[in-house]
Amino acid sequence: MKPINLHELNRAYFKFIIHFVILILFVLVGVACFFFTSRHELQLLGEQSRSYDQLAYYREEVTSRFDNVLLKFRSLTQYVNADAQELSNQALLINGVQSDNNRVRGLLDERKQLEVVPSYELYGKMTKNVMVLASLKDSLSQTRFQMESLREQLEACGNSTKKAMKKLNGY
Repeated sequence: MKPINLHELNRAYFKFIIHFVILILFVLVGVACFFFTSRHELQLLGEQSRSYDQLAYYREEVTSRFDNVLLKFRSLTQYVNADAQELSNQALLINGVQSDNNRVRGLLDERKQLEVVPSYELYGKMTKNVMVLASLKDSLSQTRFQMESLREQLEACGNSTKKAMKKLNGY
């Protein structure tokens, strides 16, 4: 049997306890770093989620505006007569289309300053096309109204010419 060396045994226990405490501290630091990293990741994901929600809100707003524009364009096709009342209604609808289109352009300009998303380019092209369509529809309705008024003037002129011919001929 070996003699017990109390001094070496105490030193070995002390080394073991020191190493064990260092290991526990290292584990605690690792766990703390894990939780700090998880919290930071959660904050980043929350920010990303908010930006995606905001982007979805803007896309939904733009889509609803374009749907409203489409509805107004469809109601514009229902006008077939060229009288003043229909021309006034068409002008109101075209002004509504242009105001909705300007709101969409404002939203897009506001968002383009913050970040550039490829869908904004598509929306920008769509707003340009809506502007062209609205101006074409406006000019077509104006032309149709002018043609109708010229036709009425021509018929009135023809009628007055016929009346004058009848008076001159004595009929």
